Amino acid sequence: MQLWDRLRSAARSLGQGFYYWILVLALLLPNIVLSIVMQQPMIGRVLNILLMLPLYMLLLLVVKRPGRIYWGLGVLVLLHAFQLVLLTIFSGSVVAVDMILNLFTSEPDEAGELLSNILWPVIGVGGFYLLTFVLAWLSARDKRGLTPRFRRRTGLVALLCLLIALPTYIGAKRRFPYLHLRAEVYPMSVFYNMYLATKKLHQVLHYDRTSEDFTFHAQSERPREEREIYVLILGETSRAYSWSLYGYPRSTTPRLDSMDRSGLIAFSDVLTQSNTTYKSIPIILSHVDASSPDELPRVKGILSAFREAGFYTAYITNQPGNHSYVDFFAMQGDEHHPIRKELRKTKRRLYDSDMLPYLSRLMESDHAKLFVVLHTYGSHFSYRDRYPQEEGFFPIDHRYSGSKADSLMLRNAYDNAIRQTDKFITSVIDMLASGDRAASMLYISDHGEDVFDDDRERFLHSSPDVSYYQLHVPLLLWSSPSWREAHPHLFASARANEREAISSNAVFHTLLELAGIRTPYRDDRLSLVSSKFRGGVRFYLNDRYECVPIEDLGLPEEDLRLFREKGLKFTPRPCP
Repeated sequence: MQLWDRLRSAARSLGQGFYYWILVLALLLPNIVLSIVMQQPMIGRVLNILLMLPLYMLLLLVVKRPGRIYWGLGVLVLLHAFQLVLLTIFSGSVVAVDMILNLFTSEPDEAGELLSNILWPVIGVGGFYLLTFVLAWLSARDKRGLTPRFRRRTGLVALLCLLIALPTYIGAKRRFPYLHLRAEVYPMSVFYNMYLATKKLHQVLHYDRTSEDFTFHAQSERPREEREIYVLILGETSRAYSWSLYGYPRSTTPRLDSMDRSGLIAFSDVLTQSNTTYKSIPIILSHVDASSPDELPRVKGILSAFREAGFYTAYITNQPGNHSYVDFFAMQGDEHHPIRKELRKTKRRLYDSDMLPYLSRLMESDHAKLFVVLHTYGSHFSYRDRYPQEEGFFPIDHRYSGSKADSLMLRNAYDNAIRQTDKFITSVIDMLASGDRAASMLYISDHGEDVFDDDRERFLHSSPDVSYYQLHVPLLLWSSPSWREAHPHLFASARANEREAISSNAVFHTLLELAGIRTPYRDDRLSLVSSKFRGGVRFYLNDRYECVPIEDLGLPEEDLRLFREKGLKFTPRPCP
């Protein structure tokens, strides 16, 4: 208590001017940090400080005791704290639309995995802003206020800064028409992102009503009694860069590496259209893509198309529910099995392999035509929880956190998770190969991941500024001998398209043609098993749901170099 009294006495002796400048600095701190680390034009960095500094200065001058205003800005201060913690995960990123949506769509256990590994940044930032609230409380209780002279002179300085900032913005706007305060200046950018996120949440909440009349008008081109099965495996956070099948020096896909390639095709140049599950999976499961995101509330997913064509359909997932289009599409099949809920009584951690008994049961059923989606949890952080510890191949010799200091342990755990995906895929293939049905399996990952791969020290995914590691994903097609014998032209076309430039929106159309399903929504120019496939033009759905050609993402040289090394193609073309 004596120490507290001394600190309070020392703070009070400095006066309201001290409180004022400390509180201005606390409000401006996220802008200062963002102006250093954010990937944006220099004018955006300048405006981040030049515009917000005078606004904060004027705001705290409204009353004689600035601490009262600061307490009134409690929600904004909490946003500042969240933004600074976020920068420890996604360097250079403001609170984005997808991050806001994740607050409403992530399950507690998923959020807990991440928070447990950023505990120290949370404590550090929280402690700093807690101290500023203490200073604001002292300011509010101090009977001495800011002097008229201080308020007058400081106000004039603030107005002068504004007089410089506004013409600067107007001049920059003429040179760069795309420059918007809502995109470049924090916290305006976050408030705009909140507005966009609210619109998207409203669309999701009304999805049942807006999509109820949609139909694919789908029909099968093949005999009803023909016994066949198609399996789509949805990968999670699995990047092509870390697969030995794609040239990674570590042995992360040993089973696929040794598999007979006569029935297996690994497409080498595949990019996701989004680095978030929330957007990428609906693109994979429907005909909607980065060029038409506004159609999503009015359409249904691929399970509906297969059901209309006479298939028995099932969606089995190891993912936590996220109250999004992913969940809606998953429930449009004949069966929906979220194994985290159905097997929760097992009292153990669940792995992707726990979905295999469901597939086995379906294969033994009397349904002639089957379509099954297996939605894995793949390599989602926390990586070490994605595989049984006794099956870890790369050593994890201590408990790690999500920091650069533990980058080797993180990469070892991530690569172990990739090996588990390799085991799961080949287990599915073995099951299909041993059955009595003509079978095809398609695997694609929703997006990739940053794992402290270079000097940028990037980690995880979902960041507004995407990287090569998040974009380049694996895509596999396997077909049984009986299926290839029945449809040799389709498999031959897939083999011919093995090195074409492909986007994740090709999966929907490929599966429909694989299964011989006709619908007005099938576009064979996007089907990998069609001789009509046209690759090369690829788009990306950014954080604000805007279609952006891959070439216009403004990727840094580090990413462009990897694109060249991996032989990934660029074909410039504007979005439709």
